[in-house]
Amino acid sequence: MIMTGEEIKEARLSLGLTLDEFAQLIRVSSGRTVRKWENNEREIPGPVSVLTELFLHCPESWKCRCAMDDMHPIFSCPCLPEVTDLCE
Repeated sequence: MIMTGEEIKEARLSLGLTLDEFAQLIRVSSGRTVRKWENNEREIPGPVSVLTELFLHCPESWKCRCAMDDMHPIFSCPCLPEVTDLCE
């Protein structure tokens, strides 16, 4: 199911992310793109909805991005030994 602009904004805020941080997390060009989604000026792509739902249901899934060294420091964390235990 594709999220609405209001739903994507609520999700971003519940994750505690700025527009730019959320854009970087989901690999879009800038926070302007996210703002356009939130204001219903642009359709939210299906994969963005899926990733956002994953991040909401398993917050650790976006906090441990060790393989992505180019991410903002907020997304850095030490490698966890049992990644499978994060979402239980």
